[in-house]
Amino acid sequence: MKRGPGFIPSDAVLKPYVSKRKRKLPKSGGGFHTDNEGETGRTGETIVGSKIFTLNPTVASCIRRKAAACKLPRQRSQSYHLHTKAVTSLGWNNPQYSHLLLTSSLDSTVRVWDCFSGKRCVRTIDCHQKGVKAAVWTSDGESILGGGFGKTVKLTDAQYNKTFQEFDHSSFITCLGLCPSDPQLFLAGTDGSAVYCWDMRIGEIVHEYTRKGQLGQILALEFIPGRDEFLMSCDFVCRNSDDRNIMVVDMRTTAILSSQIYHEKYTCPALRAHPDGSIFVAQSNANYAAIFSTQAPYRLNRRKRFEGHQVEGFQIGCDISPDGSVFASGSSNGTLYFYNFHSSDVIKTIPAYESASTNIRFHPVLGNMAASCSWDGQVTVWT
Repeated sequence: MKRGPGFIPSDAVLKPYVSKRKRKLPKSGGGFHTDNEGETGRTGETIVGSKIFTLNPTVASCIRRKAAACKLPRQRSQSYHLHTKAVTSLGWNNPQYSHLLLTSSLDSTVRVWDCFSGKRCVRTIDCHQKGVKAAVWTSDGESILGGGFGKTVKLTDAQYNKTFQEFDHSSFITCLGLCPSDPQLFLAGTDGSAVYCWDMRIGEIVHEYTRKGQLGQILALEFIPGRDEFLMSCDFVCRNSDDRNIMVVDMRTTAILSSQIYHEKYTCPALRAHPDGSIFVAQSNANYAAIFSTQAPYRLNRRKRFEGHQVEGFQIGCDISPDGSVFASGSSNGTLYFYNFHSSDVIKTIPAYESASTNIRFHPVLGNMAASCSWDGQVTVWT
């Protein structure tokens, strides 16, 4: 049979057009692939540069309205099982891209999940050679800072999965924090008794925060809202138990404003500031969360604390709802705990995992949504 010039065989495979610029992007060190989460756990390739930064209609309608009051989640909406080891951090993107959830794991990967449209993993960043302890979105919501046991913080473009900047350290990374007043500065807590402030514009350390004597591992970092001051906790415990456990540091001058805040001999694996900036919460390995003022002398609230969940043995995270009315925490027994922030009473518990529930984060826009993760690698969205 004669075939014309426009003939296409029936078994031909049509491939999508990829521009020359995108073809030049490297495919190694975190190629462009997507893991589609479902009952079968199937995986497949996505089109290079497929758009993930689109404004979701549900999120857009909520952003235009007044911030919704927090409503406790009632059911498990989505459950992802692609991480093969413990999930070490998770965080929602900025409000305009808050359909995207970021997680890091000891399996050496950082994953981005679309929790609204596709309800699947849309990016797997595998440029790290060792376990990742922390990962955060940059201020524009389009890049990711991640670091861990590889002793290097890597800045990766989430759209094209391309690592374009690296920040080397002498010890492994334990936690990360972005400076609210200058989006090009970030803090890196390390296992080497120091916190470093990096400027992404020049790729150099501009400040170093340490103290004469051993600090141990830096466990958590948290900026005080509206100020160039941050909180940090370390695993240094001595006979004088109130010294260096939780410290307040001036980011610009590197001065330690206070180092005698928490007067018990327990480490604090997580810190969270209240949205109004007046108080902060410290998760204690004494199996409770303590409340402190953010104003000097940073007094402890001795009349109220959040008790019921279990912390000892794991680095359990916590969060405060955007409207400031609910405090939530993971627990080493696998249960999620929700407390009334004003009365400190337990108002809801959810048996979530068989292993420890390591962290929880409220959605920044939707008042009834939260995400949690576990020590065995599960990521769950609750509504």
